[in-house]
Amino acid sequence: MNRNAKTCSTGSMFTYSLGECANSLVMNGIFGFAMLFYTKSLGLDPTWAGLAMSLSVFWEAITEPVMGHISDNTRSSWGRRHPYMLVGGLLMALCSYLIWTVPGFCRGSQMGIFWYLVGMNLLLRTGLTMFFIPYMALGFEMCGDYQGRSRLQGIRQIFNMAANFAGPAMAWVFFFGGKGNTQATTIEANYHLMGGTFAAATASFVILVCFFTFRWREDTSHTPRHSEHGWFKDFFLEMKAILADPNPRWVFAFIFTVCAGMVIVSSLQMFVYDDFMQFPAWHKSIAHGSTMVGMALGALVSMSLTKRFDKKGAVLIGGAISITGNVMLAGLFLTGIIKPDATLAVGGVTLPLALILFVIFHASYWFGNGIMLPVSTAMMADVSEVRRLQTGEVKDGGYSSVFSLAMRMAISFSLIVAGWCLSGIGYQVPKDGHAVTQTPQAIWNLGLVTFVIGAAICLLSLLAIRLYPITREHLEQIRDGRVSSI
Repeated sequence: MNRNAKTCSTGSMFTYSLGECANSLVMNGIFGFAMLFYTKSLGLDPTWAGLAMSLSVFWEAITEPVMGHISDNTRSSWGRRHPYMLVGGLLMALCSYLIWTVPGFCRGSQMGIFWYLVGMNLLLRTGLTMFFIPYMALGFEMCGDYQGRSRLQGIRQIFNMAANFAGPAMAWVFFFGGKGNTQATTIEANYHLMGGTFAAATASFVILVCFFTFRWREDTSHTPRHSEHGWFKDFFLEMKAILADPNPRWVFAFIFTVCAGMVIVSSLQMFVYDDFMQFPAWHKSIAHGSTMVGMALGALVSMSLTKRFDKKGAVLIGGAISITGNVMLAGLFLTGIIKPDATLAVGGVTLPLALILFVIFHASYWFGNGIMLPVSTAMMADVSEVRRLQTGEVKDGGYSSVFSLAMRMAISFSLIVAGWCLSGIGYQVPKDGHAVTQTPQAIWNLGLVTFVIGAAICLLSLLAIRLYPITREHLEQIRDGRVSSI
């Protein structure tokens, strides 16, 4: 009865998810450390740093939909996806190293550093677009059953967090251990070593995912072209149809909102570890690692939640958990109930009470996000299938690109907001290479905006996803021909 029963094995899901390791190392490394590098090491004003990293949204607003259209309409014996994944992935790996190596002629002024960051970020995002849009569309095509899509996206999220834990989280120990009284985040050589290591690993993951998923390619070299309008007009007609489709509308709104909150928190939490909690290096790795563990466990739990509560119910549960985690952090640490250096003596052993409580609720915030992200991606695959069942058109790349663009726009917007937040709370950057001491008020404000804004934005995202219309039952009815639309 099911007209789209194609699925893939767990092993295939694992090999597909290797590509997410490449995406994770690049993007989580930048989200976690770029603001630190350009402000605390190079002395760039936080507002300029946030703006430089966010300007790519205007470029991605063009390149991501175009990449989706190009990939959907590629005629090649290598398939629609793999040629772009390989070339784009290797470009992404190269630029992910160069972004940490600012040449001497750009260092003479704030604007020199600013424009280098802008240019390199645009090149990196171009490679990311070429890799990620076809990669996401390939996942939509590999797994066609309703629950299998949730499993695939959940496993992909687990791999993202595994790479994030092994890379950016452990970077605090491997690359930023610190020497004496010097904050290791002010030493430029540490970022160079980290960037080179991550870039080499990224290139390896790109090659591996292209190799292991090559059997899933569809030879399109002999696929006839049905265009009556030409490439340019077809592109705009496709984008118009996707944006006019009511089914993904609330998923787009949700992913934009929830990603904005996540990136603001992820950008500011590094400063929270360094300044608000004043963690030593190994405490930072534990705290930062807890975010990856939390998200990975959330992705794992999301698979069973979608079975029991369907996809929209699973997202609402994840959002409630995230909000609770950040509210608890605010209640414990902003009020002074728990001091950042609080300890607890148990049986003659002194335990770092502040670290333990911080990790529990910090991980809870990311646990909820770990539920929401893979499930919302699976929702987009369902939407794309509905379009295919209704029209016969393969538009996985188009829907992937608009979904990804909503995330990228949120990222760019929130990076600007993160820069504004740091400037607005009175956070000081190093002057002439000399470290500065933050005021107690600036440090308290840092905790306030990180914990409270994250919870508030997550709540807004749940208001949007409540209106998402597709359920398992509705999709099965369309597949079986009992209804023509939702």
